[in-house]
Amino acid sequence: MLLGTCGWSYQEWVGLFYPNNRVAKLPFYAKVFDTVEVDSSFYRMPTKMMVRGWEKATGPLFKFSLKLPKTITHDKRLTEGAEDDLAKFLDVIKPLEESDKLGCLLVQLAPSFSYDEADVLESFLELLPSYIHFAVEFRHESWDRKETWDLLKKYNVANTITESPIEFLSKIVVTSSTHAYVRWHGRGKPIWYDYTYSEEELMPWVDKLKEMEAKVPVTYAYFNNHYNAGAPHNALQFLAMRGELDEMQEKTITRIERKIRRKPSRITDFV
Repeated sequence: MLLGTCGWSYQEWVGLFYPNNRVAKLPFYAKVFDTVEVDSSFYRMPTKMMVRGWEKATGPLFKFSLKLPKTITHDKRLTEGAEDDLAKFLDVIKPLEESDKLGCLLVQLAPSFSYDEADVLESFLELLPSYIHFAVEFRHESWDRKETWDLLKKYNVANTITESPIEFLSKIVVTSSTHAYVRWHGRGKPIWYDYTYSEEELMPWVDKLKEMEAKVPVTYAYFNNHYNAGAPHNALQFLAMRGELDEMQEKTITRIERKIRRKPSRITDFV
């Protein structure tokens, strides 16, 4: 399993996850986690120079997953020039591919993008290079059907399994033979992102992740509840539950929990 958070550059994490403002964020992050989902690429396509900077700031085994730009998924709704934008995006992130640091690319569909547009989605999936891992995140409940999962299996694209107010997305439906993709957004309605999981809420996911890992070679998993450093805190708690905390991670979670005035997790309870 590759576990991390959605983004790393949040200023509100300073003093909690990051010790201070003098620490370079990405190099520090990459010493704690082995992957990150680049959320900013959804809002604006990065430059190749920026991508090269990310590659140089991280170790050789680090993996970047990225969201496709919203110009492709939301503005053009996978049509009307989306193919050209996809080609441009794949060229921009080429340095990650060449350095073996490219993880999975996330196709997050608009909330209004329904199963009525299944043919549009399939036409887009036909464009995707098979040597890159892709995942689709649905936001419309009309996709909750066998035909959807069969479509993703046909193109070896992962269904994004989420913890979010959209309940059907939390079902463990693995559609790719090579990878699985998981995102934690927060619980309740209409809570998204501004949520911190308790250890009791995370515990069922330990077995869920084991179930996925038994089916595919790699599972990408990201916490997206970034407010108040909830994402790195919960990610480290999850690693503790799996008995996988290293010295750097244990030091980091201790600092976070001390700063937020919570009793430190009894990490050994989960080993």
